[in-house]
Amino acid sequence: MTEKEREKKEKLKLLKHFGLHLVKLRTSKGLTAAELGRLCYMERSSIARLETGKINPSLFILKKLSVGLEMELEDLIKGFK
Repeated sequence: MTEKEREKKEKLKLLKHFGLHLVKLRTSKGLTAAELGRLCYMERSSIARLETGKINPSLFILKKLSVGLEMELEDLIKGFK
């Protein structure tokens, strides 16, 4: 396996792991993906793509998620390992 292939595999693993973390946070707040989307001013489909690891969230998107989940950005990231 080349370095580039390893990097791609690691990125996909990280994005899926973050997606599971996001689902856990959302459900712990009793929110549906659509509700979180409304709170973040995002489409439900965008939330779904984040939760399934299909897209890489920017810092701006992470901030929007933290606002929608009513938590500090640091806490959103801190809980993700």
